[in-house]
Amino acid sequence: MAGPDKGTGDIRWMYASLPANLATGPMATLITLYILQLGGGVLDVAYAITLSSAVTIPAVFFWGYFTDLLNKRKLFVVLSYLLTSLLVISLFFEKDVAGVTFIYALMAFAAAAAVAPLNLLVMETGTENRWAHNFSVLQMLAGAGTTIGLVVAWIVTGVSTISYLLLVLFISSIVSALMAIKMIKEPKNVGMQVSLYEGSRSFMYRLVGIPNMIIRIPNLQHITNLFRFHGFRSVERRFVILFYVISFVFFLGTGIFNTEFPVGLKLGNMSESLIFFIILISTVVQTAVFHYYDSFARGHNTRVVSGLSLIGRGSGYLLVGLFFILFRGLAFYIGIPIFYVLAAGVAYAVYYTTSYSMLFRTLSGKGKGSTMGIYSAVIGVGSLSGALLSGGLVVEYGFGVTFIMAAALMFLCSYMFRILPRVHQ
Repeated sequence: MAGPDKGTGDIRWMYASLPANLATGPMATLITLYILQLGGGVLDVAYAITLSSAVTIPAVFFWGYFTDLLNKRKLFVVLSYLLTSLLVISLFFEKDVAGVTFIYALMAFAAAAAVAPLNLLVMETGTENRWAHNFSVLQMLAGAGTTIGLVVAWIVTGVSTISYLLLVLFISSIVSALMAIKMIKEPKNVGMQVSLYEGSRSFMYRLVGIPNMIIRIPNLQHITNLFRFHGFRSVERRFVILFYVISFVFFLGTGIFNTEFPVGLKLGNMSESLIFFIILISTVVQTAVFHYYDSFARGHNTRVVSGLSLIGRGSGYLLVGLFFILFRGLAFYIGIPIFYVLAAGVAYAVYYTTSYSMLFRTLSGKGKGSTMGIYSAVIGVGSLSGALLSGGLVVEYGFGVTFIMAAALMFLCSYMFRILPRVHQ
């Protein structure tokens, strides 16, 4: 990790975010398992994930507005960590599925309070030529925190219960709040207008860290320009429109699979500790692929790489679905983790990075904000729709068929990539 950034601002304050990411990293899987432990079912899990995702979008706007209004960074970071810690410990005492769902939604709202101030602190505590580096440090700390959180969840649930895991995550979030109070200093010059697009590497780090991020709140002129695709050539308009469609289908399938995968494992008699371990291995592999992406993708056609990664993701989903239908016992325990890591670790990281790079290189100078704004909405709606549909699909068709449906959506995306208009990138 990086130490003080001599001459361009001290970035040691970023370490305050590591325990917070440790606390939130395993939370989605934890909530799924906790709901099942309390007697909830697949529909309850789907509603909880959907509500949490839906809350995130207005929450980012809400907290971003007050961050600008008060020009305070440290205040909102500390507030986010403290609220998160209170909500985590409240889960320890909550034994009702509806209550857990509500608390999880509030947790998403609280976590959003730190998004805007952390982004602004990165830019306000370092010079412009260090933004890409500083963003990368923040993202490495986020990834490290998430990975450590999954390791902790795997170990704690292996020897104890989810309730004790909640206590550990509560303490971790409190530590982050105390570190933020001590280490973060309010910048002297705030409120400067900067762009998250300064440098493709910086931009990519933000996309990896916050895939559903909102670039700006559009006004009427932005919306008008968006539907006219102001500043785009004809071929670019066709590319972006079809890319929106592909992205919606991709995140629809991803939302369906990801929402119910841990549920299927748990109802398939897999231990909580082993479920956390599978998610952990997938996260480690995904991080490694992100890190080494340039070395194996450089020089290859991005369209081909994206299409092949979608085939790989679809194949992983398909095999997981078939194993849910056909196998139990040792074959189930060995095959499912392998195919999941293929789909969620390797294929996802390759597709995610390649597809975003393609879109980024297509953006015109005047159309960036509008295009990325609508893109954020598209993937948000796709993810929400997938999470909402997943419970009903599992109830009607079972886990295996539902996962095969998600696989079919990945294969459809791969086909659509083949007919994307060619643009000069």
